[in-house]
Amino acid sequence: MSIQKPGARLYLPLFLTTAATLLLELSLTRLFSVLMYYHFAFLAVSLALFGLAAAGLFLHFRRAGYTREKLEAKLVYVSIAFALTTLICLFVTTAMRVEIDYTTTNVLRLCIIYLVSLAPFFFSGLVVSALIFVYSDSISSVYFVDLIGAAVGAVLTVPLLNTFGPLNSLLLVAALAATSASLFCLKTRMFERLLALGVFVATIGLLVLNLTQDFIGLHFYKGKERHNIEYSDWNALSLITVEGAPGQNFSKSMEIDADARTYILRDPFGLLGPTKIQTEIASGWVSHYGNILLDSAEVLIIGPGGGMDVVFALAWGAKHIDAVEINPSIVNGVMKGAYREFSGDIYSKNNVTVHTAEGRSFLSRSDQQYDFIQLTLVDTWAASSAGAFSLSENNLYTVEAFRQYYRHLKRGGILSVTRWLTPKRKESLRLFTLALEAAEQEMIHDPASRFVLISAGDDPNRYHMMTMLFKKSGFAPEEMRRLKVHARDMNNALLYYPETPDTNLFTLAADPKSRDSLIAAYQFNLTPPTDDRPFFFNTARFSEVLSLAKLDFESRKNNLGLFNLYVAATLSLLLVVILLVVPLWFQKRQDQLSISFTLVRSVSYFIFIGLGFILIEIALMQKLILYLGHPIYALAVVLTTLLVAAGLGALSTNQFNYRTSRRYGLYLFPTIVVVLLVTVMLLPVVTRVTFEWPLWLRLVGAIVMTAPIGFLLGQPFPLEIIYLDVAARRTIPWCWSLNGAASVLGSVIAIAAAMSIGFQNVLLLGAGCYVLAYFSRNWSVSEKRLD
Repeated sequence: MSIQKPGARLYLPLFLTTAATLLLELSLTRLFSVLMYYHFAFLAVSLALFGLAAAGLFLHFRRAGYTREKLEAKLVYVSIAFALTTLICLFVTTAMRVEIDYTTTNVLRLCIIYLVSLAPFFFSGLVVSALIFVYSDSISSVYFVDLIGAAVGAVLTVPLLNTFGPLNSLLLVAALAATSASLFCLKTRMFERLLALGVFVATIGLLVLNLTQDFIGLHFYKGKERHNIEYSDWNALSLITVEGAPGQNFSKSMEIDADARTYILRDPFGLLGPTKIQTEIASGWVSHYGNILLDSAEVLIIGPGGGMDVVFALAWGAKHIDAVEINPSIVNGVMKGAYREFSGDIYSKNNVTVHTAEGRSFLSRSDQQYDFIQLTLVDTWAASSAGAFSLSENNLYTVEAFRQYYRHLKRGGILSVTRWLTPKRKESLRLFTLALEAAEQEMIHDPASRFVLISAGDDPNRYHMMTMLFKKSGFAPEEMRRLKVHARDMNNALLYYPETPDTNLFTLAADPKSRDSLIAAYQFNLTPPTDDRPFFFNTARFSEVLSLAKLDFESRKNNLGLFNLYVAATLSLLLVVILLVVPLWFQKRQDQLSISFTLVRSVSYFIFIGLGFILIEIALMQKLILYLGHPIYALAVVLTTLLVAAGLGALSTNQFNYRTSRRYGLYLFPTIVVVLLVTVMLLPVVTRVTFEWPLWLRLVGAIVMTAPIGFLLGQPFPLEIIYLDVAARRTIPWCWSLNGAASVLGSVIAIAAAMSIGFQNVLLLGAGCYVLAYFSRNWSVSEKRLD
């Protein structure tokens, strides 16, 4: 009798399900970043992925009902549940008011969001795990379709988010799930067909209705109701909103993900002119100080936002301005679009050139040297579609970044970086130690004498804007006199300058003899971030995580990601333990399963490959963000390449059987480790040598660097399923669930390890996981069939 294989009738809905799951995950990341703070986006999506693991555990206990004869009818209902729970998730989360505190009410709301987010992942995971279990004898093909669907979902997410935004993308997820149900029901009863068709029509109708009427929207943005919103635009990077203030039409407030704020002045040169801009507008902004020392300057502004710094540079007579803005919605939608006339069209001035690019990437490919380079409060506090597992890494605030800034300054050029002076001085001190470290690595003589720190005030109990100025040739006496006079006239405070008379934290940081002891003893982490550990904003030490609740609001906002990392790690470990213990306990009581070396080996094996895959994926994505010039490219290229290559690797295992799969594994895992070690060694060299190549060539280079390891990483999972299909078939859903749980745990470990030892070492940890998987799989024990 011929064995029935899954055909296109099952492969197509599986493909749509996995594509929809990736779109669901990344769309929720964008939605949660606006609804909540980006730390909760990290936590909520990590926890929601538990649904995939829970589906495997559920199937493990209910596997008797999932046979080839009953499978399609069951998956009709499962796919319908996937569609309906996605809609419930959308409607519930958009109505929730979530604040930053862990109060009882807030925790309850987070739990509700967690539960409704977990549900669609559970049902999509049940579709995949059921097909893997029922068709375990065709695992190579099934797993190939699974990974290719996920890859297509990853590559389409960015254009879909840019076109439709996350709310409509979630409606599209529901429609794709309903489409899967309609395909599963082709050979089922008429009732299932009509039910699937009805859900399909309803989800498509909701999508079309919202695209035309826009009736689904957020009620709260980061716990607050929003009023006076004149303009909004979603894309894969952020939500951009512009608000007007009642009773005044002199400026507009533009916000990124309802938090990071920048201002648009109304036609400043038409209504005010340069003199009033210098005396009246600049009085509230310490970011303008570098302009007063320069004449007819060549200026680079990274992150111009609403154009305040462009206005200041023009008011002080800049010769030319390169303004580099990463978000195309800010450039094309706001400043050159809806608010072009309101802003006085400052982005289109003859001596202003706006570049839509990431700042580091732009600077790395430019030979231009500038009189003035400026970064003012450049942060988004947003989880981009590439940042489901990120905290707040930022490649603009690293030692390597500042070395680039220094190299692009002319001899008398000035670097101006504006950040917040907080009561604990943590962010400002870290900025100063970072800049000093970069200057020392650039072999700049007596770097401390080339810095001036100015704040809008010096009250230790309040927040103030603070600007750090670095002059490559050092400040002349006349320049210091001008800065002091200007600071006095503006009622600003000089925190540090050459020959500061009083000892303070900044003078201690400036002195190499006291800097190391200050960094070691200070309450917050002042260690200069690097490209390998780019966590500038996470200043809380791991030992201080339980004290975060006592910090002021801004400190909690910046560092709560660390607390959420602990929460996610704890829950991930708990999940793995539950998935290990519960099946053993229940089935041991029923005498259905004996604990053997075969079982222990397979369980540990799937945990290790789950950990290893996600560690490597996250580290490679982070390492190539700077190389490709944009986090979106890293998502689209690295994730898609890994998934496609892994899918092809899985398909290549179709030639193996129970015994040949065991022999092949003896060579596969050493090969994975060797290729990964070669990748770790060559990646920095190749990216450095090819950094100035055109984008399309760098994209090809990234694919070439990631495809081989992706191909190899796609083979371990189906190889062991081929073995288990003969040796212990009933454990397949359980092993699938443990593999998923390990992936969630691995995503947490990747970030925690990167904060401590860097992303380069995270790749080595991933290699170590595959070494452990090799030993788990090749214990020399007698085989005992469990089925």
